[in-house]
Amino acid sequence: MKKIFSILLTLMISVSFAQVDRSKQPEPGPSPTPDFGKYKLYELKNGLKLIVVQNDKLPRVTMNLVIDRDPIFEGDKAGYVSLAGEMLRQGTTNLAKADLDEKVDFMGANIGTSSSNVFTSGLSKYSEELMALLADVAMNPAFPDSEFEKLKTQTISGLESNKDNPEAVAGQVFNSVLFGKDHPYGESPSVSTVENVSLDDCKAYYKKYWTPNNAYIAIVGNIKPRAAKKLAKKYFGAWEMGTKTTNSFKAPASHKKMEVAFVHKESAVQSVINLGNTIDLKPGHPDIIKLRLANQILGVGSLGRLFQNIREDKAYTYGAYSQYNSDKLAGSFSASASVRNEVTDSAIVEFLKEFDRIRNEPVTDEELKGAKQFIKGSFGRSLESPQTVASFALNIQRHGLDEDYYKNYLNELDKVTKEDIMAMAKKYILPKNMVLTIVGKASDVSASLEQFGEIKYYDEEGNITEKPSIPLTPGVTAQMVLDNYIKALGGNENIAKLKDLAIDFKVTVPGAPAGFTGIRYKKGNNKYKFVMAMGEMVLQEQIFDGNKGFLNSPQGSTVQEGDEAKDLKNSALFVPEMDYSNPELYTITLNRMSMVEGEKAFVLEVKEKDGDNFSVYFSEKSGFKIKFEQIEDTPQGPVPTIVLYADYKEYMGVKIPGTETLVLGPQKITLTAVNVKVNEGISNAEFIIK
Repeated sequence: MKKIFSILLTLMISVSFAQVDRSKQPEPGPSPTPDFGKYKLYELKNGLKLIVVQNDKLPRVTMNLVIDRDPIFEGDKAGYVSLAGEMLRQGTTNLAKADLDEKVDFMGANIGTSSSNVFTSGLSKYSEELMALLADVAMNPAFPDSEFEKLKTQTISGLESNKDNPEAVAGQVFNSVLFGKDHPYGESPSVSTVENVSLDDCKAYYKKYWTPNNAYIAIVGNIKPRAAKKLAKKYFGAWEMGTKTTNSFKAPASHKKMEVAFVHKESAVQSVINLGNTIDLKPGHPDIIKLRLANQILGVGSLGRLFQNIREDKAYTYGAYSQYNSDKLAGSFSASASVRNEVTDSAIVEFLKEFDRIRNEPVTDEELKGAKQFIKGSFGRSLESPQTVASFALNIQRHGLDEDYYKNYLNELDKVTKEDIMAMAKKYILPKNMVLTIVGKASDVSASLEQFGEIKYYDEEGNITEKPSIPLTPGVTAQMVLDNYIKALGGNENIAKLKDLAIDFKVTVPGAPAGFTGIRYKKGNNKYKFVMAMGEMVLQEQIFDGNKGFLNSPQGSTVQEGDEAKDLKNSALFVPEMDYSNPELYTITLNRMSMVEGEKAFVLEVKEKDGDNFSVYFSEKSGFKIKFEQIEDTPQGPVPTIVLYADYKEYMGVKIPGTETLVLGPQKITLTAVNVKVNEGISNAEFIIK
């Protein structure tokens, strides 16, 4: 069963990694001479500030309106601020969404929105039209109810999907523990909080924060500053000033000791590790340049110490990195990696070792020189973009930086010493005050983490939960679980009456166009056919005629041999689990229980005689099979393939799952049965290999 559901896996995203020589550090190039572009700053009577950077190299222009607001704590309606930002793109009081889209498409332009931003870009000959659209979207949002319900449903769907994404869960729980769930940076939207959001909440947010005296417009491109100012006055001059809202929050409490937060994922074959602490580092602070150098040496890219140690030397992971964040409210330092379960504790030890080393030992002359050259090169390349000049100007205005802050940047960089690096590490990298979060399999990992501190367990939303522990029901054996499953399906007598089975599926692939369908035919316990299509186009077809297998796709046709043929033969069985009791084919063990979608389940470990291993989960309550799991070896490491079964319905005395959901990391593909036929006579012609 190693390739089970392989037909669906072709719809997943594949990732390839370029091979580069990391054995030596590249020779540094000459230090760039900064050439800062000029910008013009204007302010309209209503308080709207305008930053213009003229650049005539290309006949294009970009316009970015930014609302300069304080962080917001959303509480039991977390998610309404983000939804409000998305609603801005759903049409204005002058243009329905379809009309807005048509105007943008006609100009070959782009327009996007967020809770504190409207951005548009296009050919400079359309400068006035772009400014008019920017103003209409920013000043006259329609907030249509129908679009709100769609966005709300999409948001909830995305949140549900994120629960199966270990990286997303790790980031959310890390922030909630680090900053606290009662802090703007520690809260995250959940299904329940988004369900609480109303359209009025979005409108109230817009009314409160979207005012011209709270906003900047940065314009870059083939446009003269005075012309840009004239357009801004024409289209934004009537925007009425409002009261600028300020929000204040206490700095999050410093953690007095390392806090270990664990999120249990039963199917995890890797642990997602995040370590970090809060820091007081506001934008423009003199320490920022020094800390950037320290972090460059510690954890930026493939030459960073963390990468060289944990990836290159120990081979625990594909990458280990660190970063810092300066913020006027609460900054942070953090480091992260995804590692194999069995080396989770060892990887954490190496993180802590590198933190200690950079805090207490001077970096080498070569490291300091290389880091400075890298940052100089990056800084110089960024100046090639006029967008950088606008960004610098915006930062100077928003954060009250010195006008020469960026002009002096490289000079200040050159002054940084090895002693400065140690001082910054001691000040901002604080292992004893860190939060350590791990998303992984508790039974494989948690015991080895007790050396780092008391372990607290959390769910995917950052709420404290109980330690995962489900004792096996006394007296239950693997054979009893199988017997209960057969009984739940309808019993041996009814299953023996199956002659053929035909199921039509609706296939849901997130992010893909609608219209995917599938069919599955089984006949005589030894013939199988599965077809995936999009409209009239067949994407893939698998057939087993009783003797051999066959795969047909747009890329061509192949005979299935080896594991693939064996998998197709097993797929032809009406109830493959009936063979698990045959010791000549399988070895089965029952040692544990687990929770699946909130349901307690027996976990049957199955080993095929040829060596393939997989786990099958059977509901304690209903007896039904509710989950299949197998670990696949891929170029990116071991990846669990999971199939969830639900909505069993009875057909001629036999119960069949109405939905089958394939889970591969954050990706989900759901097959929903829309038509099931039993013993209606499938023609043998359906299984002829052509």
